[in-house]
This record gives sequence, C-alpha cells and structure tokens, in this order.
Amino acid sequence: MNARTILAAALVLAPLAAFAHSASVGVNGGSQVDAGHFHVEMVARATTMTFYIRDHADKPVATDGFKGTAIFILDGKSQRIPLVPAGENRLSGTAPAALPDKPRGAVQITTPSGATVQGRFN
Repeated sequence: MNARTILAAALVLAPLAAFAHSASVGVNGGSQVDAGHFHVEMVARATTMTFYIRDHADKPVATDGFKGTAIFILDGKSQRIPLVPAGENRLSGTAPAALPDKPRGAVQITTPSGATVQGRFN
C-alpha cells in the first residue's frame, strides 16, 4: 500500500475508534460507561451524584452491600465522594460543591464479594 492509502484508511477509521470508547446515554438520561460486568450511568444534579448499576443485559443490579467512591474534578480540584446504596440499583453521594452539567472523573465500585470495578466519565 502507498502512503496515501494508509492515510485515507487512518482518517476513515480514527472517528470509529473514538466512538467505540465514548460514553452512551443511559435509561435515566445520564452518561453511561462500562465498568467490569456492569453498565454504570451517572446522573448529576445540584450536589448529588447518583450512579445507576445495570448488568450487560440491561437489567437493574441490586446494590445492597455495594459501596463506592467517585473521584471527580470540581472547582479545579480532585474530590473524593463516598457512595452508598440509595435504592434498588443506585449508589449515591453528595459533592462538596455544585456539580457541572457533565462532570469528569471516575467511579470505583466494590461489590459485596469484594470485587472492584471502575468506570471513567470524560
């Protein structure tokens, strides 16, 4: 192959690679990412972060016994927000400051068995 063919292929495939790693929108309207065996959807309102946990078949996962930590950039600083069960398939925590429309950071979730998964929201 010549250099032009390689460049053309790279230009066509680059957007597809970027799309494959982007977050999708979950059933509650928030950003959704894969984290281990789960889909994790983040909904941020005022100072409350809620993470909805679903399996890869899109069924809600009961969060009794789960715990987590959200690590997000707020007001230019990294903030750790503890997460606790908050209903059927939710973990929730309160940020020390108002959350932006699309917070950037990561969530670490620990299941009752001790398994840990992580998801990144960009």
